[in-house]
Amino acid sequence: MVGIVIAAHGELGTCFRKTINLFLKDAKSITSVDLTESSGPEKFVRDLEKAVHEVDSGKGVLIMADLFGGTPANSAWKIVSSTPNCQCITGVNLGMVLEVLFQRDETKTLSELEHVAKEAGVNGVRLLEPI
Repeated sequence: MVGIVIAAHGELGTCFRKTINLFLKDAKSITSVDLTESSGPEKFVRDLEKAVHEVDSGKGVLIMADLFGGTPANSAWKIVSSTPNCQCITGVNLGMVLEVLFQRDETKTLSELEHVAKEAGVNGVRLLEPI
């Protein structure tokens, strides 16, 4: 099973995980790392590396970061650059995370989940207009 790490500013990652429990009570191989005022970038990178290794079962890890160009995504880039079978997608939203978790099973590859995440992120953003 591909591991999932949500990397985000504030407590957004933790909030995503709590919300996921409303849909999937027993989601496995998923964790989050929050960038708080007290953690700082260096500690965040260390915490993110630790989280990646914790959820890696040998099938790879998908880091889902909140903001392209932000510290969580930049930290993930450092890890992706030096860690085999690890990728990062930015712009994480709840629909994206849920779709990845719903479609993740023993047969889904990291590459397939990257595509699922990107499609869910793009397709989940809609402008609701009056009928």
